[in-house]
Amino acid sequence: MSKNKKSVLSDIGNYSIASFATQLITLVAGILTRRFLGPTQMGIWSLLQIIVIYSNYASLGATEAILREIPYYEGRGEKHKVHEIKNQVFSFSMLTAFVISFGVLLYAFIFRPHLSEHVFYGLMFVSALVILQRINNLYISFLRGFKHFTLASTQMIYSSIVNALLVAVLSLRFQMYGFMWALCLSFVFNIVYVHAHVQFGFRWELDWRKVGELIRYGFPLMILSIIDTIHLSIDKIMIAKMVGVTQLGLYTVALLSYSFLGKVTSSVGIVLVPNLHQKYGEREQLSDLRDYIVKTVTAFSVLMPLLIGLGSIWIAYLARFVLPDYLDSIPPMRSLILSAFFLSLFHPFSYLMTVMRKQTWLVPIISLACVLAIVGNFIVLRANWGITAVGMVTTFVFAVKFTIVYFKSGPAIMKKPEVIWLYLNILFKFVFLVAVLVGIWYLMPNAETSFTKSLMGSAVFAVIYLPSGIKTAHELGVLQRLRRKFFTPRMPEDETDHE
Repeated sequence: MSKNKKSVLSDIGNYSIASFATQLITLVAGILTRRFLGPTQMGIWSLLQIIVIYSNYASLGATEAILREIPYYEGRGEKHKVHEIKNQVFSFSMLTAFVISFGVLLYAFIFRPHLSEHVFYGLMFVSALVILQRINNLYISFLRGFKHFTLASTQMIYSSIVNALLVAVLSLRFQMYGFMWALCLSFVFNIVYVHAHVQFGFRWELDWRKVGELIRYGFPLMILSIIDTIHLSIDKIMIAKMVGVTQLGLYTVALLSYSFLGKVTSSVGIVLVPNLHQKYGEREQLSDLRDYIVKTVTAFSVLMPLLIGLGSIWIAYLARFVLPDYLDSIPPMRSLILSAFFLSLFHPFSYLMTVMRKQTWLVPIISLACVLAIVGNFIVLRANWGITAVGMVTTFVFAVKFTIVYFKSGPAIMKKPEVIWLYLNILFKFVFLVAVLVGIWYLMPNAETSFTKSLMGSAVFAVIYLPSGIKTAHELGVLQRLRRKFFTPRMPEDETDHE
């Protein structure tokens, strides 16, 4: 195995482990938040959070250059271009963040007579969060773009610990306001920590022609991100509108579980994206990317069923003790969490499209997903099928979205028979996952009420998936790397790193 592939695998492994640990801590913090705030205040925060999320798009796609153009020009050896992109992106992004923050403040004061106390003061916090989050996101993105994944992994773990402690202390005492203070202080910690370890040497440079070039490259990606965010927000907006913020508060537990798994898979993408662009920048041959994509998909198709299965069992069990007010969230959690399977497989092929400079293909695909989500959610909510059916709709839509992207990009790196065979293999694994879960729930109904039943269910699930997990780990070289790392005497680099 080449040194480059070893480095990528090492970064993916370390970053994924850090991400998994971070998500466990974040999951605990999320559970505490929902316990301290309750469904109604949690629903209000979910609506305010939409502003913070959408504010990221004010940079008009210029920030997309960090993870894509910077490593691409690094691969080509054009250092001057790298520094130029870094400074232009930082300056333009911060300018737009201040404009959005001012706009939020202006709106809050103009419409204060029509806003509740929680919403008004929530908007005050949001105006600060917009700026703090932008600085935080830029620092983290530059860590990833310049491939400082060891520091990024360490920062991520420390950040989650600090955030969990702040949320636990401040949310308990001050509820929603305390939670928002915790978010602000968490961002401040991240910024200080990264700056103390690496200085990127930002300079304020605003050349509108160069900014325009970055926007032309990143704007289609930003549009995709906006549409994708709309897609991910549709269920929250429609639930709040059609059945109320209390039901939305219950649905946030399902979203918490889904988000946990989604971030575990996106951690691989965070490492994969800059490496794909840097590798492609060396020779501009798509065939060089085949192993990166196929091996990632193979790993996810085995890892995600294991995480989904164990998550659906233990999250339900723990919810009975730590979130007694959210017991009705268990069925929607189990239906929504399945969508993480297709989400994990969608990402690698969407990354491939951006490397191919075919990101505009994704616009109609994700737009179709939005339409399907709106229609599907409207039908099930209007029919009073509840938020569990909303989770099912989301899983179906993600399956459709993955399928289209797969067949649009897969043939660029695989032959047609391999494309078809891999897709059928993926579908079989999903159907098998659902069958195993349904079987466990049928044989052990209300397993979440008993620790023994939950333990038995997870043991059965683990035994079923253990053979395929070991086989995949062997094929990807994971077992060999662990054996070399822990049981083989360390050899000089030039004696061990050969093709």
